[in-house]
Amino acid sequence: MRIKIILQHQPKIILPFDYQYAVQAWIYKVLAKANEELAKQLHDHGYAVEGKTFKLFCFSHWNGYPYKIIPGKGIQLQGDSSELQVSFLIPENMQTFVAGLFQKMEHTFYFKGNHVIETYINHIEILQNPQWRDGLQNYTLRSGARISKKLLDHEHPQYLMPTDDGYCDQFLQNIKHKLQATGTLIPEYIKPTLHITSDFKPHKYNIPKADELIEMKTASFSFSLDAPREWHHALYYAGAGEECSLGLGWAERLLTND
Repeated sequence: MRIKIILQHQPKIILPFDYQYAVQAWIYKVLAKANEELAKQLHDHGYAVEGKTFKLFCFSHWNGYPYKIIPGKGIQLQGDSSELQVSFLIPENMQTFVAGLFQKMEHTFYFKGNHVIETYINHIEILQNPQWRDGLQNYTLRSGARISKKLLDHEHPQYLMPTDDGYCDQFLQNIKHKLQATGTLIPEYIKPTLHITSDFKPHKYNIPKADELIEMKTASFSFSLDAPREWHHALYYAGAGEECSLGLGWAERLLTND
Protein backbone atom coordinates (compact mmCIF):
# COMPACT_ATOMS: atom_id res chain seq x y z
CA MET A 1 0.00 0.00 0.00
CA ARG A 2 1.17 3.51 -0.84
CA ILE A 3 -0.51 6.58 0.60
CA LYS A 4 -0.09 10.20 -0.46
CA ILE A 5 -0.09 12.68 2.42
CA ILE A 6 -0.52 16.44 1.98
CA LEU A 7 1.04 18.38 4.85
CA GLN A 8 -0.08 21.92 5.69
CA HIS A 9 2.51 24.24 7.29
CA GLN A 10 3.79 27.80 7.31
CA PRO A 11 5.21 29.06 3.98
CA LYS A 12 8.97 29.28 3.54
CA ILE A 13 9.81 26.61 6.09
CA ILE A 14 13.36 25.28 5.78
CA LEU A 15 13.55 21.51 5.53
CA PRO A 16 17.00 20.27 6.61
CA PHE A 17 18.86 18.25 3.98
CA ASP A 18 19.01 15.27 6.35
CA TYR A 19 15.36 15.16 7.41
CA GLN A 20 14.78 11.43 6.96
CA TYR A 21 15.26 10.37 10.59
CA ALA A 22 12.50 12.76 11.73
CA VAL A 23 10.04 11.32 9.21
CA GLN A 24 10.90 7.80 10.35
CA ALA A 25 10.24 8.77 13.99
CA TRP A 26 6.87 10.23 12.96
CA ILE A 27 5.81 7.02 11.20
CA TYR A 28 6.69 4.97 14.28
CA LYS A 29 4.64 7.37 16.41
CA VAL A 30 1.61 7.01 14.12
CA LEU A 31 1.82 3.21 14.19
CA ALA A 32 2.11 3.27 17.98
CA LYS A 33 -1.29 4.98 18.21
CA ALA A 34 -2.88 1.75 17.05
CA ASN A 35 -0.46 -0.85 18.38
CA GLU A 36 2.42 0.17 20.61
CA GLU A 37 3.87 -3.32 20.54
CA LEU A 38 3.91 -3.36 16.71
CA ALA A 39 5.67 0.01 16.55
CA LYS A 40 8.23 -1.10 19.15
CA GLN A 41 8.82 -4.34 17.25
CA LEU A 42 9.43 -2.45 14.01
CA HIS A 43 11.68 0.12 15.68
CA ASP A 44 13.77 -2.25 17.80
CA HIS A 45 13.84 -5.46 15.80
CA GLY A 46 11.91 -5.38 12.55
CA TYR A 47 11.28 -8.76 10.93
CA ALA A 48 14.35 -10.98 11.14
CA VAL A 49 15.68 -13.13 8.28
CA GLU A 50 19.15 -14.72 8.33
CA GLY A 51 20.39 -12.37 11.03
CA LYS A 52 19.15 -9.18 9.29
CA THR A 53 16.08 -7.10 10.08
CA PHE A 54 13.54 -5.56 7.72
CA LYS A 55 11.02 -2.87 8.68
CA LEU A 56 8.94 -3.37 5.48
CA PHE A 57 8.02 0.28 4.95
CA CYS A 58 9.62 3.22 3.18
CA PHE A 59 8.81 6.77 2.15
CA SER A 60 9.44 9.19 -0.68
CA HIS A 61 11.26 12.50 -0.80
CA TRP A 62 9.46 15.31 1.04
CA ASN A 63 8.31 17.34 -1.97
CA GLY A 64 7.15 20.94 -2.12
CA TYR A 65 7.07 23.32 -5.08
CA PRO A 66 8.39 25.86 -5.68
CA TYR A 67 11.47 25.50 -3.50
CA LYS A 68 14.85 27.14 -2.99
CA ILE A 69 18.12 25.57 -1.86
CA ILE A 70 19.60 27.45 1.11
CA PRO A 71 23.32 26.51 1.29
CA GLY A 72 24.32 25.12 4.66
CA LYS A 73 20.71 24.97 5.88
CA GLY A 74 18.36 23.00 3.70
CA ILE A 75 15.45 23.24 1.29
CA GLN A 76 13.12 26.21 1.67
CA LEU A 77 9.58 25.25 0.66
CA GLN A 78 7.98 28.41 -0.69
CA GLY A 79 4.35 27.32 -0.41
CA ASP A 80 2.21 26.39 2.59
CA SER A 81 1.76 22.71 1.69
CA SER A 82 3.97 19.80 0.66
CA GLU A 83 3.69 16.09 -0.04
CA LEU A 84 5.05 12.82 1.30
CA GLN A 85 4.26 9.30 0.15
CA VAL A 86 4.55 6.40 2.58
CA SER A 87 4.59 2.77 1.53
CA PHE A 88 3.90 -0.41 3.53
CA LEU A 89 4.30 -4.06 2.58
CA ILE A 90 1.21 -5.22 4.47
CA PRO A 91 -1.82 -7.45 3.78
CA GLU A 92 -4.67 -5.84 1.85
CA ASN A 93 -7.12 -6.18 4.74
CA MET A 94 -4.94 -3.87 6.89
CA GLN A 95 -4.53 -1.07 4.36
CA THR A 96 -7.58 1.08 5.10
CA PHE A 97 -6.93 0.78 8.84
CA VAL A 98 -3.27 1.85 8.59
CA ALA A 99 -4.08 4.72 6.22
CA GLY A 100 -6.72 5.96 8.67
CA LEU A 101 -4.08 6.39 11.37
CA PHE A 102 -2.65 9.36 9.46
CA GLN A 103 -5.97 11.19 9.02
CA LYS A 104 -6.43 14.76 10.29
CA MET A 105 -3.47 14.77 12.64
CA GLU A 106 -1.07 17.46 13.78
CA HIS A 107 2.61 16.71 14.18
CA THR A 108 5.74 18.65 15.07
CA PHE A 109 8.91 17.43 13.38
CA TYR A 110 12.05 17.85 15.50
CA PHE A 111 15.45 18.16 13.85
CA LYS A 112 18.97 18.50 15.20
CA GLY A 113 19.92 22.05 16.17
CA ASN A 114 16.55 22.62 17.89
CA HIS A 115 14.86 23.20 14.54
CA VAL A 116 11.13 22.32 14.43
CA ILE A 117 8.42 22.26 11.75
CA GLU A 118 4.76 22.16 12.75
CA THR A 119 2.41 20.42 10.31
CA TYR A 120 -1.20 19.38 9.88
CA ILE A 121 -2.42 16.66 7.54
CA ASN A 122 -5.26 18.05 5.44
CA HIS A 123 -5.49 15.28 2.83
CA ILE A 124 -4.61 11.62 2.53
CA GLU A 125 -5.13 9.30 -0.41
CA ILE A 126 -4.54 5.57 -0.88
CA LEU A 127 -2.84 5.32 -4.27
CA GLN A 128 -3.99 2.84 -6.86
CA ASN A 129 -2.04 -0.42 -6.88
CA PRO A 130 -0.16 -1.27 -10.08
CA GLN A 131 -1.27 -4.36 -11.99
CA TRP A 132 1.51 -6.75 -11.04
CA ARG A 133 2.62 -9.43 -13.47
CA ASP A 134 5.42 -11.92 -13.87
CA GLY A 135 8.37 -10.98 -16.04
CA LEU A 136 10.30 -7.85 -16.97
CA GLN A 137 9.42 -4.44 -15.53
CA ASN A 138 11.36 -1.17 -15.47
CA TYR A 139 12.01 1.13 -12.51
CA THR A 140 13.91 4.19 -11.44
CA LEU A 141 15.22 4.91 -7.95
CA ARG A 142 14.08 8.33 -6.69
CA SER A 143 16.24 8.04 -3.58
CA GLY A 144 19.48 6.11 -3.43
CA ALA A 145 19.63 2.43 -2.57
CA ARG A 146 22.08 1.42 0.14
CA ILE A 147 23.74 -1.91 -0.64
CA SER A 148 26.46 -3.41 1.56
CA LYS A 149 28.28 -6.71 1.87
CA LYS A 150 30.45 -8.32 4.53
CA LEU A 151 33.93 -8.72 3.08
CA LEU A 152 36.97 -10.57 4.36
CA ASP A 153 39.45 -8.45 6.34
CA HIS A 154 36.75 -5.87 7.15
CA GLU A 155 35.09 -5.67 10.56
CA HIS A 156 31.96 -4.00 9.21
CA PRO A 157 30.00 -4.50 5.95
CA GLN A 158 31.31 -2.38 3.11
CA TYR A 159 29.17 -0.16 0.89
CA LEU A 160 28.90 -1.26 -2.73
CA MET A 161 28.32 0.90 -5.79
CA PRO A 162 26.65 -0.41 -8.97
CA THR A 163 30.06 -0.85 -10.64
CA ASP A 164 31.29 -3.18 -7.86
CA ASP A 165 31.31 -6.95 -8.17
CA GLY A 166 28.36 -8.52 -6.40
CA TYR A 167 26.20 -5.39 -6.35
CA CYS A 168 23.29 -6.84 -8.35
CA ASP A 169 23.43 -10.11 -6.39
CA GLN A 170 23.13 -8.20 -3.09
CA PHE A 171 20.33 -6.05 -4.50
CA LEU A 172 18.33 -9.17 -5.42
CA GLN A 173 19.19 -10.91 -2.14
CA ASN A 174 17.68 -7.99 -0.25
CA ILE A 175 14.37 -8.31 -2.10
CA LYS A 176 14.38 -12.06 -1.44
CA HIS A 177 14.88 -11.51 2.28
CA LYS A 178 12.00 -9.03 2.43
CA LEU A 179 9.75 -11.58 0.77
CA GLN A 180 10.84 -14.21 3.27
CA ALA A 181 10.13 -11.76 6.11
CA THR A 182 6.47 -11.73 5.00
CA GLY A 183 6.36 -15.54 5.08
CA THR A 184 6.43 -15.95 1.29
CA LEU A 185 7.95 -19.25 0.18
CA ILE A 186 10.46 -18.87 -2.66
CA PRO A 187 11.29 -21.94 -4.76
CA GLU A 188 15.02 -22.46 -5.28
CA TYR A 189 14.59 -22.56 -9.07
CA ILE A 190 13.46 -18.90 -9.15
CA LYS A 191 16.42 -16.88 -10.47
CA PRO A 192 15.45 -13.21 -11.01
CA THR A 193 17.77 -10.96 -13.00
CA LEU A 194 18.58 -7.28 -12.56
CA HIS A 195 20.02 -4.98 -15.22
CA ILE A 196 21.08 -1.38 -14.51
CA THR A 197 19.92 0.69 -17.48
CA SER A 198 21.37 4.16 -16.75
CA ASP A 199 24.39 5.86 -15.26
CA PHE A 200 24.23 5.96 -11.49
CA LYS A 201 24.32 8.99 -9.20
CA PRO A 202 26.00 8.59 -5.78
CA HIS A 203 24.44 10.13 -2.66
CA LYS A 204 25.38 10.47 0.99
CA TYR A 205 22.93 10.63 3.88
CA ASN A 206 23.86 11.69 7.41
CA ILE A 207 21.69 9.87 9.94
CA PRO A 208 21.98 10.60 13.68
CA LYS A 209 22.31 7.40 15.70
CA ALA A 210 23.42 7.10 19.32
CA ASP A 211 24.47 10.77 19.51
CA GLU A 212 26.63 10.62 16.40
CA LEU A 213 26.13 11.08 12.67
CA ILE A 214 26.37 7.95 10.53
CA GLU A 215 27.22 8.59 6.88
CA MET A 216 25.40 6.26 4.50
CA LYS A 217 26.49 5.89 0.88
CA THR A 218 23.82 5.14 -1.70
CA ALA A 219 23.26 5.25 -5.46
CA SER A 220 20.25 6.04 -7.63
CA PHE A 221 19.72 4.79 -11.19
CA SER A 222 17.19 3.19 -13.52
CA PHE A 223 16.99 -0.58 -13.82
CA SER A 224 14.96 -3.51 -15.09
CA LEU A 225 13.91 -6.47 -12.98
CA ASP A 226 12.87 -9.79 -14.53
CA ALA A 227 11.13 -11.69 -11.75
CA PRO A 228 7.81 -13.14 -10.53
CA ARG A 229 5.15 -10.63 -9.57
CA GLU A 230 5.78 -11.18 -5.84
CA TRP A 231 9.30 -9.74 -6.24
CA HIS A 232 7.99 -6.63 -7.98
CA HIS A 233 5.39 -6.21 -5.24
CA ALA A 234 8.02 -6.41 -2.46
CA LEU A 235 10.42 -4.04 -4.22
CA TYR A 236 7.73 -1.43 -4.83
CA TYR A 237 6.21 -1.41 -1.35
CA ALA A 238 9.20 -2.18 0.91
CA GLY A 239 11.90 -0.37 -1.09
CA ALA A 240 15.24 -1.34 -2.61
CA GLY A 241 18.27 -2.16 -0.51
CA GLU A 242 18.84 -1.48 3.18
CA GLU A 243 17.53 1.15 5.63
CA CYS A 244 14.39 1.77 3.57
CA SER A 245 12.56 2.86 6.72
CA LEU A 246 14.85 5.93 6.59
CA GLY A 247 13.56 6.94 3.17
CA LEU A 248 16.21 5.11 1.14
CA GLY A 249 15.50 2.90 -1.87
CA TRP A 250 12.23 4.52 -3.00
CA ALA A 251 11.50 3.00 -6.43
CA GLU A 252 9.00 4.12 -9.06
CA ARG A 253 7.77 2.01 -11.96
CA LEU A 254 8.41 3.56 -15.36
CA LEU A 255 5.27 4.18 -17.42
CA THR A 256 6.64 2.14 -20.29
CA ASN A 257 5.57 -0.94 -18.32
CA ASP A 258 1.87 -0.33 -18.95
